This record gives sequence, structure tokens and C-alpha cells, in this order.
Amino acid sequence: MLDCISGGRLVAGFPVGTSMDTNYCYGQIPALTREKYAEAHELIIRAWTERDPFAFNGRYTKLRRVNIWPRPIQQPHPPVHIPGGGSVETYDFCIDNDYSYSYLSFTGYIRAKALMQGYWDRVAERNAPDASPYRAGFAQTLCVADTDAEAERLYAPHLHYFYNRCLHVYPGYADAPGYRTIKTIQTGALSQYAPPKGFSELTWKDLIEGGHVIAGSPETVRERMEELIKALNVGNIFCLMHVGDMPAETCMYSSRLFAEKVMPRLRGALPACEGDERFWCKPLARRVAAGALPGAARPRVPQPA
Repeated sequence: MLDCISGGRLVAGFPVGTSMDTNYCYGQIPALTREKYAEAHELIIRAWTERDPFAFNGRYTKLRRVNIWPRPIQQPHPPVHIPGGGSVETYDFCIDNDYSYSYLSFTGYIRAKALMQGYWDRVAERNAPDASPYRAGFAQTLCVADTDAEAERLYAPHLHYFYNRCLHVYPGYADAPGYRTIKTIQTGALSQYAPPKGFSELTWKDLIEGGHVIAGSPETVRERMEELIKALNVGNIFCLMHVGDMPAETCMYSSRLFAEKVMPRLRGALPACEGDERFWCKPLARRVAAGALPGAARPRVPQPA
């Protein structure tokens, strides 16, 4: 339905879910989380792609008749991005299904280098058809102002609120036993929600130098964004423009500066893969106006005498 309402602009994300939510809040068994996830994924993809109604007899979900309507505009189905946190199984899932692997991180691009390199190493090991940067994505918190000093004045209170007050996670809740597989633990990939130092000790300088946040003037942000793209080899950047208790007008100010003064200068940053749009939406070239049918004659409007 969303794909139809938006004219083919749906980009789907299928996260396994954090252990905090899936296991502790919803009471799901940690060791079965991925098995249930795989079954749910199969059901959704079949519902999107199969033309005839079908029965689904899974281990965890049983449906006598599956027949979604309306069907997605994008065929065979909307693009899928898989949020990940370093699990080897998620690497393989993306490679097997030709999905984009997206690291959603609050700890920034510098800490993400090792994890993303693990993904690209896995792509090479599995002999994937290509190593296009658009096979990967990354979420980065961004704050843009006229100058670096103004950025600190405008955004530091909201960043401190978020990192110092909103990210308190007891380490025992970050990874329930059985949630993270032995294979993944052996790689050293641990939850970003319980870093050894914690978030509450981080200052503005720590956040900027550690890459948790890219903030400053348009030129500063552009330079750091180019560094991010090259260091992680990613083509899909999810820009987190709002953080903490930031007011709407402050967020819009930052977003406008990014759109007008940063984003245009980042276009063409990956010339070797220009035109690779496998992992992005494909909207309709033309949309029908509300209340009108394609090709229908427009009703005559009486003209005043």
C-alpha cells in the first residue's frame, strides 16, 4: 500500500531487531530470533512477488490464504536494505539475496571501519558478482551550520542530551544469551549499545574527533563525508539530521544547509559505479492526479457568461 500511495518510492528495511526489543521487551527466545526472521522474510517476499493466492505453512506463521492487494508498483518488489550490527549471518543474508547491507550506528564511521571491512571481506570470500559500494549503506548523524563554532553552539546541547541521557543501556540487556551466534562472537563483533567507555563521558570534542557525529560548516561536513564514503566504501548514506531534543526549526536549518551546500558537492563521489541503482527506489515517471483516471476526458467547467 505504501508503495502505491508514494508512487513507487518505498525502500524497505528488514531489521532483525535489537536484543533489547526483540528478546527482553517482546519475550522472543534469543536462539530462535533469526529463524523466525528468515521465515517472516520469506512470507513477505512471496506475498510481494507471487501473482496467485497461496497458503503459507511456516513453523511460526500459518496462513490459509495470502493475497495482498494492491500489489507493489515496483517489480519484482521494492528495494530491500538490511540493517546490521556485525553478524556474519547478516553479511551472508545480504549476499545471498542481493540486498544492501546497512550499518545503523550511533558510534560513527571511524568505529565502523572494522565492521564494514568485515562485510567487504565476506563479499570477496563469497565471490559475489561485484563489490559495488551501493551494496552497503551507513547511517551517520549530521549537523551543519555556517561555521564550526556555530555548529557547537547550536547542536552541542542536543547531542549531549542524546548521548548522555538517551543511550544508557545496561550491558546485560544489549545481547541476550543466544541472540548473537558463536560465529559472530568469534569475530569480535559486540553490541554498539554497550561500548566499554559508555556514552555519558563523551564531550563535544570526543563526539567530533571520534566520528560519532559529523558537524561543522558545510566545507567541514563535506570533507568528513568524503572521508566516510572512501573509508567505508559505501554508496548509500542515511543522514540522521535530527538528534535528541533538537527543535524542529534547528533541524530544518541544518537540513537546508546540507541540501544546498553539501549534498550537491558529494554527487559523483563514486564515478566508477555511477548509475548503479539496484538498491534504490524506482518511482513512476508520471502520477495520476487525484480523482482522475488515465486517458479520461476532463469534465467541462462552465465558464461565466
